Amino acid sequence: MSSSTLRQFRHTSTIVALEFVSCLAQIAAEARKANSTTNRQLEAEKKKSSRNEGRISALDQKLKDGEERREAIETVIKDIFNMHVPISGMMIDKIRSDCVRELGSWILTLPDLFFDGSYLRYLGWVLSDTTPQTRLEVVKALTKLFKRKESISNLRHFTERFRPRMVEMAARDADTNVRAAAADLLDAVREAGYLEPSDVDTVGRLLFDSEPKVRRAVVGFFVANLKDVLQERLGDLGGEEAVEEALGDDTEDENYEGPTLGWIRLKCLVEALASYDSQDAGDDPDGQSQVAERSNGTVTKLGDHIESRFSLAGGSLWEEVEEIHDWEIIARYLLYDHSANRLDPGAEEEDVEKRIKSAIALDPREEAILLHILNASVAASIDEGERKAQPRHRTGKEIEKHYEAVSRRLTKYIPPLLKKFGPDPDAAASVLRLEQLMKLDVFQELRQSTAYASLLEEINRQFLTHADESVLKEASAAILHAKTFEELDEVTEQKLSQLKDETVTMLVNAVRGKNLGKGKFSDASLTELINTVRRLEYIASITNCVEIMEEPPIASSGPQDSLKPVEALIELLRRGGTSDELEEELIIRTMKTLEFYFMWKISTLADQEDIDADQLATRGETVMERIIAITKTRKNIDAMKITSGAALLGLATLFIGAGARISSSKPAHNGAVNDEPDTPEASELATRISALGKKLDKSVQADLLKIFETLEKSFANAALKALEPGESDEPVDDDEHSSSEDRSESNVLLHEQRLCDFTGKLVLAALSRAIDERVFKKRLIRNKGRLGPNFREIVNHLDVGEKPKVAPVMRKLRGRKEEPSEAVADEGGGDEDVEATPRPKAASPKPVIEDAEDEGEDEDEGEEGGEEGELGLEEPEDQEKAAESSDEESEPDPEAEVPPDGDGDEEMPDIGDE
Repeated sequence: MSSSTLRQFRHTSTIVALEFVSCLAQIAAEARKANSTTNRQLEAEKKKSSRNEGRISALDQKLKDGEERREAIETVIKDIFNMHVPISGMMIDKIRSDCVRELGSWILTLPDLFFDGSYLRYLGWVLSDTTPQTRLEVVKALTKLFKRKESISNLRHFTERFRPRMVEMAARDADTNVRAAAADLLDAVREAGYLEPSDVDTVGRLLFDSEPKVRRAVVGFFVANLKDVLQERLGDLGGEEAVEEALGDDTEDENYEGPTLGWIRLKCLVEALASYDSQDAGDDPDGQSQVAERSNGTVTKLGDHIESRFSLAGGSLWEEVEEIHDWEIIARYLLYDHSANRLDPGAEEEDVEKRIKSAIALDPREEAILLHILNASVAASIDEGERKAQPRHRTGKEIEKHYEAVSRRLTKYIPPLLKKFGPDPDAAASVLRLEQLMKLDVFQELRQSTAYASLLEEINRQFLTHADESVLKEASAAILHAKTFEELDEVTEQKLSQLKDETVTMLVNAVRGKNLGKGKFSDASLTELINTVRRLEYIASITNCVEIMEEPPIASSGPQDSLKPVEALIELLRRGGTSDELEEELIIRTMKTLEFYFMWKISTLADQEDIDADQLATRGETVMERIIAITKTRKNIDAMKITSGAALLGLATLFIGAGARISSSKPAHNGAVNDEPDTPEASELATRISALGKKLDKSVQADLLKIFETLEKSFANAALKALEPGESDEPVDDDEHSSSEDRSESNVLLHEQRLCDFTGKLVLAALSRAIDERVFKKRLIRNKGRLGPNFREIVNHLDVGEKPKVAPVMRKLRGRKEEPSEAVADEGGGDEDVEATPRPKAASPKPVIEDAEDEGEDEDEGEEGGEEGELGLEEPEDQEKAAESSDEESEPDPEAEVPPDGDGDEEMPDIGDE
């Protein structure tokens, strides 16, 4: 049966054979054990002074019988193994994992037979199996073997041969479960002493892995290696006892602020993490924390912090490392002044205490890493209350008290941490992230309003003195977090108002006396202006900035006192034709800031009493015209063109929605509907806003479609995804999009983010009819299933709110008879093929009203469809397909339940009249 042509027979026969061998292996192991016992009895009997020949003869015969029985059993085992495992097991993917799992169990059950190179080699070969489940089973089997101490010595040769493959599986296997299991296997190999130092570093770097399961699996390996490093470090300092004696007994005191044994361990930990990070940086010389813009605009690396890889590592180590579990130990270590404790290179110090202080001294890089770990430790400490929030453990009040207790202790550390690390951008961003973890109303409970105001002032200072993207982002998030606590709202708004005033003052001062549209800026002036506009962009993203942007700053003085910040930004858009890198950055920031301004302006129209409709409309028209000009003049699909296209879509959608909302009827006091605007001013505003909210020009839509196609192709190339070919697609330059660094995991995610962001703008614009919905919907859904779940879910929003296709059913109810479409006829369907079923008793006229609206919309869409060729977006064949698609939408569904004709005329006589 193992050589049968039927796969089911081969599968069944192999499963039976595996089970048979497992049973025989157990019997053979018992036979070997019994023979060993008999042999010991025989030897003992022979050594007696008074030998019992009869017993000796019986034991000897028993041993011979037992050996014959054992040999017979093992012969059968070998025959079955040689027939099934190499043939059936290795040829059928489905049961290969079963063979490997059973082979591992046989080696453990009957090591005298199977613990041999001729059998172990099968496990080594299967390490490269194509099936993840098979690789997982062999890794599990090997882990059990390496954890068996008595068999370690016999695995040396096997390890030397297959160690590189095991390390490769842990580092780069495609399956997460296999990588996690391989990390556990290598931990056992490390304990056996069979790993090379380079392998230890390779596995240790998995603590930065993006998969939580892999990080958790490597924690034990990392902690064990950390213990070895710590013991070596303590040995250099004279031994653990000498270190403890030098530190004294005061280390147990809560108020003790000097060095501790835990600090030495933290020092070893950050050194290891810094070393792993440096090795990764060698593979990526540009570094992931650097700002990098490509000329085609398809990749943008934001200047984040040292990404939270250190925070992720700290979170994984939180439960295993005591010093990370207690975040206050880390905070005290960071606040300790190490400047006077460093020894000169090569200098020797006999004083153990001074040597300890020198050994724990942190450099700036290590301090930055430790700040990330501090964030992870505080977050894990707060989450600990929620993880234990079960009825029998902690109530909601206890969880809240735990959160407040952590926040109270943080109030003691954040101000001095900001003071010490404020000058360094990355360190400042990490400390600002700590503020976002706090429950800030503890300041009020502790009656420390002044301390809270000082904290906000320090955050404002960080915001105004740093131009680094990460600091601005974290400072903005910290302010936004502070706004969520209503009890502190008065102080928060006061400090936020000061921040806004200072920012717009800096903007006006930066542009005073300059020709904003065409004037020449020095690089220093341009950089200062970019930083100021960037700050204003972040402020506008978290709070209403309309008032400060529409009025000249109070503190300004000079010939341009009347210059309003919003007018200065609009004037800067005239510089959009430049190709200078700094100028491009300025225009990008300006467009984003103006988009936020109009969002706030439109959203607060109902709250404003005196609204200058002409001024608002003029500003909106000017901004739209200048952004359209930027979009049209940029030949390459670069960062500026992508940003201008996104801003154009956002503003068009915003104005259309605002116009529809203002023009809509308002409820009167008596509950009726008031179809007219309340006042002439409101009527004028509705008219002007509605004029702004119009469909974008066809040439602009063509540019937007080109931007989308470029982003789509860039992501597909980076992620190695195949796209559905289109007849009008332009060829892609392989050299431009095929570099290996574009296919790194971080770049793939950035490509996807940019594609999804722009696609989301297109979807909203299509739903608001700012662009031709039919054309863009057809283009967006072409690759909906090929570009990942994020893209698919965004495109799915195009179908939100679609009404059921009930028109054919309603026509049946009215007694109309229609010919089946070609599409239905081709499928063998027609009116005769539709099974008539009884119609439900209740019949509402509402579907008929919707049907009438749908028919009107279909007619409008049909007229628009005739104009699609003018956009340059579809070929004639595409138009015919679109027309056929439109016709198919009005045809009956062959599976729909259609009521009998007679019933429709009887029960709904008034529907047809409508």
